[in-house]
Amino acid sequence: MSGQINKEALFNEVKGSLFEYLVALKLSQNSSIELDFISGLDKNYLAILGQQDRMIRQFYPEMLPFLAQVSTQCVEAIQNTYGSKWVMIKLLGKFTKNQMQEDLKETDLLLVDAQSEQFLLSLKLNKKSAYVNTKSAGVRSFLLQYFPYLEPHFQEEFSKIIDLEFFSMADALHRMNDLDFQGNFQEWTGLGHSELPGDLSNDERDILKKYYARLSLKLHEILTFAQKKYPQEFVKSLYPLMGFSDERIKQVVCYHEFKAGHESSIEIHDLKDIYAESIAIADFKETASVEVHSKLWSLQIRIKPMNKFTTTAIKVNCAVKFRS
Repeated sequence: MSGQINKEALFNEVKGSLFEYLVALKLSQNSSIELDFISGLDKNYLAILGQQDRMIRQFYPEMLPFLAQVSTQCVEAIQNTYGSKWVMIKLLGKFTKNQMQEDLKETDLLLVDAQSEQFLLSLKLNKKSAYVNTKSAGVRSFLLQYFPYLEPHFQEEFSKIIDLEFFSMADALHRMNDLDFQGNFQEWTGLGHSELPGDLSNDERDILKKYYARLSLKLHEILTFAQKKYPQEFVKSLYPLMGFSDERIKQVVCYHEFKAGHESSIEIHDLKDIYAESIAIADFKETASVEVHSKLWSLQIRIKPMNKFTTTAIKVNCAVKFRS
């Protein structure tokens, strides 16, 4: 079982970057600009891709035909929608940091045609029927960054709630294990207790879940106020959370069933697909998520630990699902 879990972790870590590279490579080959594309890649990025390729060939070789298939299918969908000839193709991978990447937001692949028109593609390789992850942000700057029309005290109040609820959660976990919480988890880790949510017992995990749910409840209250007080601004705030920080971005999603015969399908969405007459925040459901719905899509705004639950370093993960 642990071996399968490790393989899944490996798959999730490297599949995205290799998928993006293969899509870009095949598009460049079809446009006869492969050499220009390869020479334009960041050398550090190329080195990481090479390491990932070798890792996959050694530990997860069955992924190779899958990636070849889905990248080809994705290329066909892109070409059928936007054309097949490009004069420049730029891969803006997660391991490449430059000004172009900062300017183009969620763009993974920049295509330029003969008329110098730019096509900004955000590529997603996603399990079938699952939400598509679109944004991750720090919880202590989330409101200031994405809802700047709210008064700063909303973020300040939210941050105070985080500190108070963290203390409450930590104290409950310590008491459950006959320990006294002294303001940090030093004694906890010193006694060999894990800092990872997945290693907790069911009862301990329940305490953690309720902690994140209480934070989510506060976020739900703030976002409900934002929608009521600033309805137009609220809708625009959802765009970057759904992966459209730049209005030109096209979201290309490959939904797959890797374990079930490599079945896959491609969906392409742009900003017009998220315009909706009726947008509503769902009633709070005692979970770590705030859900925003329209007839066209569902947006999940979820409170999660960065990695370890033993610090107040928490993130807000956003994910979207379009309705078929």
